[in-house]
Amino acid sequence: MTENKQSKPLHFEISSALKSVIGRDLITNDFIAIFELVKNSFDANAKNVNLLFEDHDGKIEKIFIIDDGKGMSYEDLVNKWLFVAYSAKKDGSEDNESHKIYAGNKGVGRFSCDRLGGRLRLQSKSVQDQSVHILDVDWGKFEKDAKLKFENIDVKHEVASKFYLPNGILHHQNAGVILEISDLREPDSWDRTKLKRLRTNLAKLINPFGNVTSSITLNMFCQREKALDDKLQNQYSENISLNPADPIDPPSLVNGPVVNDIFNILRDKTTSLMVELDTNNHFVTTLIDRGELIYCIQEGTSQYPLLADSEFSCQIFSLNQSAKALFKRRTGIHSVAFGSLFLFRNGFRVMPIGDETDDSWGIDRRHQQGHSRTLGTRDIMGRVDIAGPETKFKETSSRDGGLVETEASSQLFEYVFKKCIRRLEQYVVGVTWQDSIDKHHETAQRLNLDENRANIIELVSKLAGAKDIELVDYSRNLVDVLNEKSLYFESSVEKLANIAENLQNDELQQNVERARKRFAELKKAEEEARNIASRELKARLEAEKQTKIEMKLRADAEKRAEEENRLKQEAELRAHKESDLKRQAEIKADQESQLKQLAELQAKKINSAYEEEKKRNLFLLSHENRDVDQLESFLHQIIIYTSAAKQKITSTLIKLNNDNEINKDELTSSLSDLLESVEKIMTTSRFATSANFKLDSTKITDDIAIYIKEYLERISTAYNSRIQIKVDSDSKKFVTTFTPIELGMVLDNLVSNSKKARSSFIHFVLKNEGNSVLNITATDNGKGLDHSILETERIFEKGVTTTRGSGLGLFHCRKQIEKMGGEIFITEEQPPHGFRISIRLRK
Repeated sequence: MTENKQSKPLHFEISSALKSVIGRDLITNDFIAIFELVKNSFDANAKNVNLLFEDHDGKIEKIFIIDDGKGMSYEDLVNKWLFVAYSAKKDGSEDNESHKIYAGNKGVGRFSCDRLGGRLRLQSKSVQDQSVHILDVDWGKFEKDAKLKFENIDVKHEVASKFYLPNGILHHQNAGVILEISDLREPDSWDRTKLKRLRTNLAKLINPFGNVTSSITLNMFCQREKALDDKLQNQYSENISLNPADPIDPPSLVNGPVVNDIFNILRDKTTSLMVELDTNNHFVTTLIDRGELIYCIQEGTSQYPLLADSEFSCQIFSLNQSAKALFKRRTGIHSVAFGSLFLFRNGFRVMPIGDETDDSWGIDRRHQQGHSRTLGTRDIMGRVDIAGPETKFKETSSRDGGLVETEASSQLFEYVFKKCIRRLEQYVVGVTWQDSIDKHHETAQRLNLDENRANIIELVSKLAGAKDIELVDYSRNLVDVLNEKSLYFESSVEKLANIAENLQNDELQQNVERARKRFAELKKAEEEARNIASRELKARLEAEKQTKIEMKLRADAEKRAEEENRLKQEAELRAHKESDLKRQAEIKADQESQLKQLAELQAKKINSAYEEEKKRNLFLLSHENRDVDQLESFLHQIIIYTSAAKQKITSTLIKLNNDNEINKDELTSSLSDLLESVEKIMTTSRFATSANFKLDSTKITDDIAIYIKEYLERISTAYNSRIQIKVDSDSKKFVTTFTPIELGMVLDNLVSNSKKARSSFIHFVLKNEGNSVLNITATDNGKGLDHSILETERIFEKGVTTTRGSGLGLFHCRKQIEKMGGEIFITEEQPPHGFRISIRLRK
């Protein structure tokens, strides 16, 4: 049996090698090390954190991290900072505030200094201290002999009367900490690229919604990079002053405040809705789309009285494709992983509202009922701010369960959902989602299309007429009278009249009345053109009816002639049988002779009438293989276009005769409309003579891809012998409503422009972009875009040309394509020799 020995407790002994285990081995790179140290400054309630890189002969030798937080006393240094792995933040004794959330609480962040450099000089002063306490740590001492005990290695301590600060840093606070890291581990690695990467990553520590509620300022300094920073900043400022309408992106600098302005960037790239409580206790809601004001309204707080003194504000962004890509590019993470609509109470975030999987606002529950009609959490990002006591807005005791349900919190969630999320949704779903091409654009240029403007006018009209809502402002550029020829004119002009009446806007009301008058004149001219066409059609039908009557008379005459011939033959037979009655036969022969003469005379008349009728119907007989209804439809269209041209010429001549001075713009506009009518007539005539095409009405619903291919191969090719036209199409069936004549005119203009540019070949390629967009690209081998045109979009302006043309062809093309809800543009990638233009059409 084993002899019992008296037992006694044993203890771990700690090797000095522990320093590397929890230092360089745990903190894997320089960026993480600096993050940990900066987070400690945040937790120390610092207002300012300065990160300084000091160089000698171009090489970084020291890194300073300076804050004006609460600092550490001598007791803090001994009992907390030098106590390995102990965290006062974790056990709640750091500030005697158990509810405070800290950025770091593991107790190992101090060893981040070891990752950066071999020596550390720490200066610290608390508010109560009169002196600055200094620790000098040589991390190399911990690496000489692993058998040495950790606690037996000396750390030098001294006291100074004031802080020692590097050049360029002013430190007026009464407390704080200065970390001076020297003997850097990788001094050569701290080039400009690494410093800029550090700055970008530090921005993720800053409030991602800007500095509105953040009281911490984080600055970076590096004198070595100051000259280049100043140069880049000056170049940027000069560019802004020279090209204010087309600024470049701000330069990437090293020096200066570290901020996260991702929401400021998003504001110009997507749709945003902002709500604030003003000094008069009104909710003021502003909707902006890619820099363009849509509307601004205000309403009282009577429905939500418990929000009246809550300092409520809300900022929500709709994340279109462009915004999501920008967010990923600037932050390095996908927007869905970042979160959606966050809630902040008294400047601190209420968890978990806004997290990736959170649906506290009820957005996704509703979104599941109709993806194409509502926004989901993946489609928005933003923040809601409130202030108030816990009696109104109280967080759950777990600190990660959101708000306790109270009457005030119920009003908050209802208001955000109904007045913020739903209003943003009404615009995004009702306007921008209706235009499937708009998602390709970072700017608001397509909002100027008639269909989109009509949708915006309808939205603003509803707000202007709503009870308890005051329309403060709106986009004068978008909410204005549409062109009288627009398909949406009649529906929008009445809504504009309502807006003008509600706002008592005399100028808008006058514009509406003038537009109504112009529209009435246009309708009158169109009606007269159709009446002329109808009269022409009626006259032609009457002529055809008369021709049928004459043809019947000719048939009757031929029948009578045949009867007379039969009688003549019978008479001759009787003459042979009645030879004995010679005299009677002679008399009868004389009668027959007279009858014969009469019959021959009648036959001549019939033959003459028949020949005359043949001449009269020669055109119809020579085209008897044509569909008469088909020809009628083309002729009817030509008459309408001709009548419209006649009306425009007459109107212009009257104005020229009555006015003392000729308005050049008005005359140019009239000639442009006249040219458009003539081009339509030419295109229609080509249909009538070359196309086996049934035009039942002005618009048709059919496969537009097939139409484009057949038109180019059958009609354009027949009329353009000096240029080869090739069409390739991998487009699936693309059925939509369009105007064949106007689309044919666009295609004719593109081919004509290529001929003028001395092209011998033009290649059309048709492809589907998803299910709702058809892309048509035309590439020729001509002389290309003239170098004198610096802004390519100008070629679509009226009168701009570099050939002997009118400068109206592409202007008319854009007008017709935008009328169809599509777009035409110059592609960024141009062929080495030639020109490429692209069209997008949507269903």
